[in-house]
Amino acid sequence: MDAMLRLSCALSISLLAAAPTHAQTPESEQPLTARERVAHLMSRFSFGPRPGDVGRILEMGESAWIQEQLEASSDKALWDLLSQYESLTMETPDIVQTFNTQARDDETSEQRKERTRLRGQPKRDLLASVATRALQSKNQIDEVLCDFWRNHFNVSYTKGGSANYLLTDWERTVIQANSLGDFPRMLAASARHPAMLHYLDNSSSRRPPSKQELAEIERKVRRKTGSRQQGEDAVQLALQRGLNENYAREILELHTLGVDNYYKQKDVVALAEVLTGWTYDGGRNGDWVFVFKNNMHVEGDKKVLGKRIKSDRKDGEIEGDQVLEILSEHKGTSEFIAMKLVRYFVSDRPLPKLTKSVAKTYRKTDGDVRAMIQTILDSDEFWSRENYRSKFKTPMEFAMSALRATNAEVDNLRSVHSRLEEMGQPLYHCDDPTGWYDTAEAWLDPGVMALRWQFALDLASGKLRGARIPNSFYDAIPDSVPARLWQHHLTKMVLAGGAGERTRRALSQTTDAYLKKTKTPDLRALGPQLLGLLLGSPEFQQQ
Repeated sequence: MDAMLRLSCALSISLLAAAPTHAQTPESEQPLTARERVAHLMSRFSFGPRPGDVGRILEMGESAWIQEQLEASSDKALWDLLSQYESLTMETPDIVQTFNTQARDDETSEQRKERTRLRGQPKRDLLASVATRALQSKNQIDEVLCDFWRNHFNVSYTKGGSANYLLTDWERTVIQANSLGDFPRMLAASARHPAMLHYLDNSSSRRPPSKQELAEIERKVRRKTGSRQQGEDAVQLALQRGLNENYAREILELHTLGVDNYYKQKDVVALAEVLTGWTYDGGRNGDWVFVFKNNMHVEGDKKVLGKRIKSDRKDGEIEGDQVLEILSEHKGTSEFIAMKLVRYFVSDRPLPKLTKSVAKTYRKTDGDVRAMIQTILDSDEFWSRENYRSKFKTPMEFAMSALRATNAEVDNLRSVHSRLEEMGQPLYHCDDPTGWYDTAEAWLDPGVMALRWQFALDLASGKLRGARIPNSFYDAIPDSVPARLWQHHLTKMVLAGGAGERTRRALSQTTDAYLKKTKTPDLRALGPQLLGLLLGSPEFQQQ
């Protein structure tokens, strides 16, 4: 396959050259054909069509499919698949008790290995479940939105510590429970979840200790250690463990208003004070749920975004609720969420008119996600040829769409996760609070394109561990079809919107080279070569 990889990598140049310029031409003004409309819909609101999906939607109609998706009915077949992952339905305390086993002095090397394996099981279960849902769920709009919100409200295993046990509940109660709900509720759920409080350090943010408390700390340490120096060190450590602005900054910058929109540094500080005491009950005997600790809270009135937040000595938690409500109703939040949804689903370039329309829907419906998605789908901008194939798949979107397009049978997702890490997008492992970027410039790098083509060729040739393309995939091509036409049938199966000239030429060259070597052409021999080219083609990478 070395020659195939070289040929595929050569197509990276055409991919870069084919990046949309958005220039208006007679061709770009032509409306999308019926098949192109379905291909466009599936590329943006699913992880790609499976064999037969395009024909089914053409028959039932776009509107019927959209309605079916937005209703997000139960999916028994999916839940049967997910039942193999033991920790998914467990509460956090049960996960900790079951999997966070402690080392024993007399344990053998085998027991130590088993303990390490057990501790990593919740993470493996969650990552496998996310990929399984993307591949198998019939509610594809829901799954794509889950992917969107995971990046918007990013948390990560890279934080370590409690993150190893908190993210299972986060995925279930914050992301999946609210993906098609309303934004204010999701914001509130994220703000109270231990995973977010741990990831952005708010669980340890507290009011500065008083002089009396510092003196008491010093006395206790000196009595315990007999060292004056250690007592002074303890005081300095207590002073460092004061107000933490991380979460306050990100809730303004990344979750609601956007970078430097409508707020100033003084608002960050005031919000950080409002959120002091928002923490969680951890430890082996804890419930691992949100708690508010008044003794950590900064007392007194605060002013956030020009609004006075009145202090409540008995229940300072109310202050945080007030600010979350202010942010949810803020015009800037409607604009920022609208911009991100439009950028994710329609175009990397700014579309002010559509963004304004989606923001208006946000304000009219109190942040209803379904309504905002419907506004996008009802817009002329979404269906314009100018925005057709104008985006570029992330590694997650590419890998999932390749597996779906080929109807691959996947019995072990570890290899897929390993490839995602190589391609730069390991699930739930983005250390930066911004999450993974969703624009072409972040991923359209010739230096890493070879990894995508290697994934495509390995999948097509049966070398991707844990995944195989069933023989039935090629059975869709009738035996009577001449060998030189196999590429056209495969192209229609993999690229709903068709292939460009460079890709067709590469397919023809591969077919010609194969036919020169054999007198008895076999689709099972040539098919994987053509399929690898199609999965690695510019058109398949585009979205």
